[in-house]
Amino acid sequence: MLVRRTIPAFLIFAGLPLAYAIGAQRLPDTEVTRVGEFTAYLIDPTTRYDHGVLGDAIEAGGFVVERNGRRFTYRLPKDAVFEDRRVRLADLDGDGVPEAVIVKSYVRRGAAIAVFTLRNGIEPLAESPAIGAGHRWLNLVGVGNFTGTGEMTIAAVLTPHLEGSMRLYRLASGSLVEIARIDGFTNHILGTRNLDLARLHDIDRDGTPDVVLPSLDRRELAAVSFRAGKAVQIRRASSIGPIVAVDGVSGGVATVTLENGTRDTIDLNAGGH
Repeated sequence: MLVRRTIPAFLIFAGLPLAYAIGAQRLPDTEVTRVGEFTAYLIDPTTRYDHGVLGDAIEAGGFVVERNGRRFTYRLPKDAVFEDRRVRLADLDGDGVPEAVIVKSYVRRGAAIAVFTLRNGIEPLAESPAIGAGHRWLNLVGVGNFTGTGEMTIAAVLTPHLEGSMRLYRLASGSLVEIARIDGFTNHILGTRNLDLARLHDIDRDGTPDVVLPSLDRRELAAVSFRAGKAVQIRRASSIGPIVAVDGVSGGVATVTLENGTRDTIDLNAGGH
């Protein structure tokens, strides 16, 4: 059930003038991301997209990046929203300046990964193909050197409540190009605000991060590695119940929270429970 919250007519934030608070109201549950001299967060709460995958009917119409005392704002047209809670800041092209990476959802075409350059203000840089239908979402796993080549790539799970297809994308000539995929996994529970059901951990100790995440039914935990341009499941182990949170991974052993509120420990080194 969607929880509809009233969006206040204005909101004053400490240290910000009233005119700015009205013109760029923060998304109620946005996270503030800081990397070096950059700070970013989502703004412009809107109910123009009635999906509610994150638990309510409010999404973001734009985002703000602050840098060295200057504030830059980017706003979407009415056919799209940012269906996300955070602006990820990561240097995808290796120029020393981070890019902004956000889930962008089109009303009629569903979700895509949107990347923005922050060299001079905020400008669109690249976007993955939208899923193709409204009310179809993706959840980002993270940005990292997943292939071991030194190139920063983006991992995401498309339709984590349906097919659960994990994809890997690289930035190439102003586009996001899919370079690997593997199906049958999830990194989000429908209607919740937790975006981090997947964790990054070097399970096979090859110096590159692997993705640790539940199976689509959340009754198993798996580790996926991206090798030679292919996504490969390298570990899989059962849980004693449906997983609702991956609390941490250390030395290949994961601690998870289950649907009934209890905790379980899953040893991915052994490949079994």
